[in-house]
Amino acid sequence: MKATNIRQYSSIAARTLAVAGVIMILSSLLDFVVLSIPFNISSRAWQISLATQIVDRGVIPMVGMALLFTGYWVSSNSGLQDSPSPSILDLRLWALLLASLLGLTYLLIFPLHLNNTRLARADAIQRIDQQANQAETQLEARIGSSEFQNQVQQRRTQLKNQITTLLEDETKLNEALESEQLSAQVKTLLEESKDNPQAIDDFLNRQAQQLPSQLLTRIRTRKQELEEQANSNSFKSSIRIGISSLLLAVGYIMIGWTGLKSMGIIGSKGRRQNPAR
Repeated sequence: MKATNIRQYSSIAARTLAVAGVIMILSSLLDFVVLSIPFNISSRAWQISLATQIVDRGVIPMVGMALLFTGYWVSSNSGLQDSPSPSILDLRLWALLLASLLGLTYLLIFPLHLNNTRLARADAIQRIDQQANQAETQLEARIGSSEFQNQVQQRRTQLKNQITTLLEDETKLNEALESEQLSAQVKTLLEESKDNPQAIDDFLNRQAQQLPSQLLTRIRTRKQELEEQANSNSFKSSIRIGISSLLLAVGYIMIGWTGLKSMGIIGSKGRRQNPAR
């Protein structure tokens, strides 16, 4: 009775493992097909996105194959079935062929993805340069316009009135000097303006003269930040997806080729079988 129960549980375990493995493999293949829709192989962005998602999900079929072969192993070691010669209906044969195909696929993804990320980074850098040059050209045209000069003058007048009003109220002036929201430069200006009202005009004139260079510096700083971000994203994607794809390729090729060899599908030519004595 006990032996019968063990065989029953072994049969259930073997069947469950095999079914779970097959479902994981088929669902992952279906996932790969869905990820490729809409199919646009001419788009570099589509290629990068598809390669990234396929590599991120690449271990799922491998786990499914492990479950499938574990189910067969449990069944074989429990005496539930013999190990027949490979046939076209043997799920293990198809799993090993699929492993070999996936190994080749991930091996091809490795150089393709590195090249795509390199080209995408170059395109991004070129686009950032064009946008920055366009922004600088627009800034130069804006600075030379009378509208910009009028805006600067209005802002200058507004700031001067605010500072003058603040200097006329001793209480508000002291509160402003004690506030942490004002910069040290503004506090110094307020202190100097008490004895030298001309300091306000000098400060505002310097600010007006420095405004074009400040705006230009802001554009170039933003350009540098975007370039660094593009380089960083390209490097991270190349390293993560490239190395993961290479590891998956090695793993699937080892599973497929060693499995097919052990089943006698490949590497058996010229081998002699010693007759049983």
